[in-house]
Amino acid sequence: MKKIILTITAAAFLLYSCEDAQDIVQPSEFNFAAAFQSVDDLKSSTIAVYGSADNQDEIQFTSHFTDECALGNSAGSGTAASRLQLNVSDPFAEGIWAANYSTILNANIVLLGSNEITPADAAEQALFDESIGEAYALRAYAHLKLLAYFGEDLSDRNSAGIINVDFVPSIEDILPRNTVGETIDFINDDIDEAERLLTSAGTTYSPIFVSLDFVRALRARANAYVGNYGVAVTAANSVLASFSLPAAADSASYGNLWEDVYTLPATNQEVIFRFNATENNGSSIGQIYNTNASTADGAPLYEMSRNLFNQLEENEANFGDIRRQIYIDPTSIISADYPATTDPREEDLLVVDKYPGDASIPSLVGGYTNDQKVFRTAEMHFILAEAAIVNGNLLEASAQIKTIRDARYTIQQAAPVYASAIDAWQDVLAERKIELFAEGHRYIDIKRLGGLANVGYDRNETDCSFVQGSECDLSFSDFRSRALPIPAVEFRANAGIQQNPGY
Repeated sequence: MKKIILTITAAAFLLYSCEDAQDIVQPSEFNFAAAFQSVDDLKSSTIAVYGSADNQDEIQFTSHFTDECALGNSAGSGTAASRLQLNVSDPFAEGIWAANYSTILNANIVLLGSNEITPADAAEQALFDESIGEAYALRAYAHLKLLAYFGEDLSDRNSAGIINVDFVPSIEDILPRNTVGETIDFINDDIDEAERLLTSAGTTYSPIFVSLDFVRALRARANAYVGNYGVAVTAANSVLASFSLPAAADSASYGNLWEDVYTLPATNQEVIFRFNATENNGSSIGQIYNTNASTADGAPLYEMSRNLFNQLEENEANFGDIRRQIYIDPTSIISADYPATTDPREEDLLVVDKYPGDASIPSLVGGYTNDQKVFRTAEMHFILAEAAIVNGNLLEASAQIKTIRDARYTIQQAAPVYASAIDAWQDVLAERKIELFAEGHRYIDIKRLGGLANVGYDRNETDCSFVQGSECDLSFSDFRSRALPIPAVEFRANAGIQQNPGY
């Protein structure tokens, strides 16, 4: 667990590092009693937990490793992940592991610190309940991301999950992995506690702070991941009681969503929760794809993959799909005959413009820092579609996919007709690939649904020619598609850990 310990802030470390000094209390010691003296202290500490909970590592890894993206003209030979190379020293695996355990640790510090505080009245009790409710929810959220990326088999409760941490660990702790079943039960318990506390506190909805809608969307996602679709459906429908997709394609509203402009009611209906980018707290998510700006002359690092673009281009031509113009910058250079292009990295630039920058904060990294959209209304409809397929209701699955397409197609279409469950799974995966592009879902989607759809990574051969290596596509059954490696730094400090198969 040393890696987990090393990821926390110095201030947090001071709260418990004195254990190794035989509990000697120094006059200047900054302990829990000193750090947590009021409900306001607790609330401030809870807000700080959000700082390590963002998804940039997950989004970047997914875009590099999966068939979402191809190398841009300024990416050189790309990262090891873009060459389908994963090992125990992979920086993305280390980053996802460390950042999420940092979030968990900081949430645990808040929960432990809350024991030092006794609310003075009903108002303080409400703020107290809200603060620790947020901490429980963020702890569950971080555990779920770890389970999704590192869990051995999400469909098998007895397979290796992750390390469940509900305390502040010491460097000496030797901790084995819990099972997938133990981890999802742990996550659901935290979600239940968060919902109880936020309800008690009377917490109102916020798109940038944990609310009951965040908690219910998290419950829907978590249980869909492991196939608990009864729970997932109830939670998703609870969210959809307050959020809905446009009945018809609204390009202005959907475009505003990705520019962080929330002045249109329809835009606000699209996002359940987002990590808010500000002058003091923002991630330069656009730099995953472009060096200087999301334009053809902005030195693109990673483009949209050609196969995905071809599908979007076809959708726009046939159905007026509004995502084509929003996801791809208008300065892009599009080859009419891509396979015959002599220099495709220069003569065919599919510039990702899904994160063009929030115009209200132009000082942040060239102006293309954007909010990270964590839970969106469309995902709840995908979860309902998945549940319908599992229950053998292919008509309901097609109705859910039509709801999403109606919100994106200017020329509305009849609901798709599925001849079999595998046809439905393939359509769900194809639509998720488009709708959730560059949001960090594709790796997990293939991991959990690839076998049901008989779908792995499908790269264009020309895209593959940019990468130094012999591999192009990757099967859903390949060990690298199934789970990330537990980082080597964890093994050096935690003898109780177990590695994933293949690494």
